[in-house]
Amino acid sequence: MIHLDTTFMVDAIGESRRKHDGPARRWLAENRTADLAVSLFVRAELLVGAALHAEPDRERRRVLQVCGNLPVIVPSAEMAETYAGVAAALVRQGTPIATMDLLIGCTALAANAPLLTANRAHFERIVGLRVLGY
Repeated sequence: MIHLDTTFMVDAIGESRRKHDGPARRWLAENRTADLAVSLFVRAELLVGAALHAEPDRERRRVLQVCGNLPVIVPSAEMAETYAGVAAALVRQGTPIATMDLLIGCTALAANAPLLTANRAHFERIVGLRVLGY
């Protein structure tokens, strides 16, 4: 299963809004059979973005439509352990990652799933996480 990062989902939503086949929609077309999911944290970030939009109800509907039937991965106790270890290592190195991004990355890492993102360099700092670009 491939976990989708917020950057991918935002691009997919924007491309859908503009009826434009950009990189996110092209990736989806080329990977139709891929098993995809989003973490609870990605869904939360998307809903915050919708709530802050000039037309929040319309944007929320768009977010929910694009999310469709994607499974939502809920954090586990194992993910919390993964998060603690990765966060501590990054802080010790002086290269911390924003909390939500770290939660997203560690959810994929704990599930042994790759993460599809436009922000590869950022997530590649999480040791052991397979990061995919589009």
